[in-house]
Amino acid sequence: ADAKRRYLDASRADRRGGSSSPGVRGWFVFMIYGLGVSPIPPRHVRDEHQLDDEDESLEDFAVWYSVTQPSGRFCSRESIGKYCSAIRAFLSRVLRRPFGRGAAASIIPDLLMGYERLVQHPPPRERDGCTPYDLVVGMMALGVSQAWRSALTSAMVGLMRGVEFALDSSRHEVFEESEHMTANDVTMIDRGGARHARVKMRKRKDLRVLRGKHDVVVLAGGGGGLFDAVAELEAWLAERRRLGIPDSRPLFCHPDGTSFTVAQVRDMVKAVMRAAGRDPSVYGAHSLRIGGATAALAAGVSPQLIRLMGRWSSDVYQIYCRMSLESALGVGQAISSAVVTSVGRGFHEEHLELQPEEVAEIRDEFAGAAWAVEE
Repeated sequence: ADAKRRYLDASRADRRGGSSSPGVRGWFVFMIYGLGVSPIPPRHVRDEHQLDDEDESLEDFAVWYSVTQPSGRFCSRESIGKYCSAIRAFLSRVLRRPFGRGAAASIIPDLLMGYERLVQHPPPRERDGCTPYDLVVGMMALGVSQAWRSALTSAMVGLMRGVEFALDSSRHEVFEESEHMTANDVTMIDRGGARHARVKMRKRKDLRVLRGKHDVVVLAGGGGGLFDAVAELEAWLAERRRLGIPDSRPLFCHPDGTSFTVAQVRDMVKAVMRAAGRDPSVYGAHSLRIGGATAALAAGVSPQLIRLMGRWSSDVYQIYCRMSLESALGVGQAISSAVVTSVGRGFHEEHLELQPEEVAEIRDEFAGAAWAVEE
């Protein structure tokens, strides 16, 4: 029974069975403080009216959330829809039966579509990517520690997600030597007269991962015009030893050996970008990954290699490669300098035009028709 409970709790990213997700927390607030009733209905269905009441309560929650905006920030149609789905899934696991009549019979998608049409939605805010230059300028202006210099430059060169080199405290994650990067996972290699590094890591995407470290990220050193991530990493490893931090502790950590968290990474990136003269509100922990991918594309790295280096399993990596001035200039210069020999006579699509044999066949078939006309 204890193992079953732990497995169910671990089935969701919050490791609490989804009970701490924003949607479920909002549901408890709405039901307890708003309606004064239990947020969890009876497990056994008494009659059809109970199912109707359950559906209506979730519909009312969606409308309440859209009107009151309890988080203090505007909430989009997509977010409220995800909250409702999370609530339905949570209650179905608790009750061991479908909550209400199920998502297929719900009118919540229509409610939220009307919400989007009647209430003006602000444009979605996208995270911007840190440029290598701004990263260096910001770190120098802020005077960040060697630990942070190493973490930020390694994350950019390695196209790392925040949760790949820091703990996600919002999901109650704790450090595990078998799961998270440590100093023991770093191997230095010499190639082409330069010093490089390989770091074993756990491939992570929304915590849907295998146990253990099944991936390797390669950090290239030397030749960097703005910074050398491997030199920064070696300097941090030397400082760790002077501080007496065991190699079994997190690779990127504070002087006491405690791991950096994703929230701390987010705050540091914002502070560094502010010091570089940028608007900190458009930057976050993911800005290092976005900036690294954008810089690679601007430098002429093939999209296929960017995808492999960034450990993307689909073409979603394309949304991380933002347009840069260098990329745009490269395209324009390629077009303006290309020598092209035309092999066609204008626009032509075979499936849109009748071929001669098709014209003859149609003419013969309808030759006796009163409405037939000459070709």
